[in-house]
Amino acid sequence: MTARKAAELTDAQRRAVLASDPATGELSAAPAVCAALRAKGLAVEYGRARRHYLTGAGRTLRDRLRDLPAGDPEAPPRGPGAPSASASLPTPAASGPGGGFEAATGDGPAPDGDPARRAAAAARAWAGVLEIRRVTGTAAADGTGVPAPWERTRMVRAVSLALESAGVPPSAVDGQGRRTRAGYRVSSSGEPGSVRVEWPGPSVQEARREAGERLRSCARLLEERGWEALLYRGPRHTPFLLVAPRHR
Repeated sequence: MTARKAAELTDAQRRAVLASDPATGELSAAPAVCAALRAKGLAVEYGRARRHYLTGAGRTLRDRLRDLPAGDPEAPPRGPGAPSASASLPTPAASGPGGGFEAATGDGPAPDGDPARRAAAAARAWAGVLEIRRVTGTAAADGTGVPAPWERTRMVRAVSLALESAGVPPSAVDGQGRRTRAGYRVSSSGEPGSVRVEWPGPSVQEARREAGERLRSCARLLEERGWEALLYRGPRHTPFLLVAPRHR
């Protein structure tokens, strides 16, 4: 990004660029500011929700602005009362796809409310993931592609969303931690860059009998959605998946 382009930004536009989501580049500024950045080729509007994301040029400019010394005339205001970039960053729930939708991991209570409405919310959140992949350049010609940076830094949530939005039921527990229904459970694998997917249920024996087939189905689905999933067997031959982002 040229120095001329940086100098053309207003203070509000600089703050918007600096406050964009670190992983996705999504902007949370006023519509007029987003429109101005779009006109400069620094942002793109995408999806029915008309969200704005930084383009490659916009992300390059953001990195450049963050590296400027405090005394540089192009640097954003940093004095008392000036909004800081970190203060303007969206919260994780707000910055993720689908707004505040939280996919079930299988370790919480059964979701409340109308199942059809939740399924629709999960579908919208998955559509948001595809938007992020497109904007960050990780989408393929078929629109799916591989996980974006946002997904790679929140893998438990991202894999849970990929499963729930496809209609796979999550497991659930009650207040005492007892399993109340069979379904997927996504958790940290303890290994960098991967998560673990299991199929627990109220009846250990019944869940174990159907786990192999269910997890193979989950593996196929996750592979279609940009993940690599390998089936393993743990103690007592209990199957589980190790899931990691697929490379291009």
